[in-house]
Amino acid sequence: MNQMTICLIIFILTLLAYAFLSSRVSMAVISLISVAALMVTGCMDPNDALSCFANSSAILMASMFVVSAGLNRTQMVKKISAFICRISKGSFTKVLAGYVILTCILAQFIPSAAACFSVVFPLAYGVCKEMKIAPSKMMFSLGITAIGTVITLPFSASVSEMARIQGFLEAYEYTTYNMSIMDIMYAKTPTMIAILLLAIFVVPRFAPDNEMESELQVKEQKEQEKLSPVREFIGYATFVCVLLGLLFSNQIGLKTWQVAFIGALVIAASGIMTKKELIESMNISMVLLFVGALAIGTALSGTGVADMIGNHLSGIILSVHNNYIAGFIFFLVPFVLTQFMLNLGIYSIFVPLYIMICKSMGANPVGPIMLCMIASMTAFFTPLATPAVPQMMGAGNYTVKQLMKMGWVPFIVITLVSVFWVMTIYPVF
Repeated sequence: MNQMTICLIIFILTLLAYAFLSSRVSMAVISLISVAALMVTGCMDPNDALSCFANSSAILMASMFVVSAGLNRTQMVKKISAFICRISKGSFTKVLAGYVILTCILAQFIPSAAACFSVVFPLAYGVCKEMKIAPSKMMFSLGITAIGTVITLPFSASVSEMARIQGFLEAYEYTTYNMSIMDIMYAKTPTMIAILLLAIFVVPRFAPDNEMESELQVKEQKEQEKLSPVREFIGYATFVCVLLGLLFSNQIGLKTWQVAFIGALVIAASGIMTKKELIESMNISMVLLFVGALAIGTALSGTGVADMIGNHLSGIILSVHNNYIAGFIFFLVPFVLTQFMLNLGIYSIFVPLYIMICKSMGANPVGPIMLCMIASMTAFFTPLATPAVPQMMGAGNYTVKQLMKMGWVPFIVITLVSVFWVMTIYPVF
């Protein structure tokens, strides 16, 4: 068997293990076993596997877990949660709507779903405890909002992405069509609205009523002594500074993971949490799950699986002469693949491919590119897709089966809305 076939077999076995063995064996362990199998079979270079452990998103995840746990250790979360409960008059829907909208707003300034989710979930978790509602009723809604609405409105993150796409068009010498600052907003706004409505009114109906205790270090704890006024202030100030740093990372010349890492070090050095609490707050199992998922995605790309699918897709598109059917194919392929490979990788592979397909047909590539962006950024069925999914799974104590149950309605709605709207305003033929 060639490496492509071996890689596919390991990949399929990993998915089956996630689905049927995760109640007995940690998904992080399953993920790392798959990494070991990929290295032993030669599907992945050991250096590439090692680099996954140093991935900036893994550092961002662990650091934000610490920063969030530091905030949770203060009285701020309790005070905010109590205030929200009062003004909502006990309405879960109103509370959820407030946090969903807050997540959406942050996602327009912070081009990282994981970072957005990390900022909001400790506050939401506190409200859940205050209202005696299982966090699993809220966390998936916040997760799909962070993942699906990121980079929609024409702010700094969207402008940067527009410039990146324009760079692809120029690199492949297809400047007959060009991206404008408003194209991303025009294409993604209906999808963003649909996601907000789904997150508030539909998803909670399918959400499980899992126990309050979750894998994240936001577990309901025994009453702890209050922090000293100095440490209380440090906890507040660190969280606010990290939030501002994430919002303005480009302006201050720091990467988002660097901002979060510095914030985590401040929390650790200030003594807000004990050594044991710090180690637990990093949520190593979720970080290792992401590392393993990243390695699997890297192997799938490196062995040519993604290229093989792309070549088949090209042939199918060229034989289709209906905008909406073509749009459905343009959307569905990256959407399915990004559930199993890191969404940024799929996006980076398929945008150039779609440009080349459209160039060969003399077609407008903006629509296919936008569908690829939406499809890649609405990945929520498996922990392999984006760092935000393992975070969401930990916060809500979800299984993969529960993700599937909650995600099928958003998938159908997002697909229909995106394909119809984008292919109407940016037709291919």
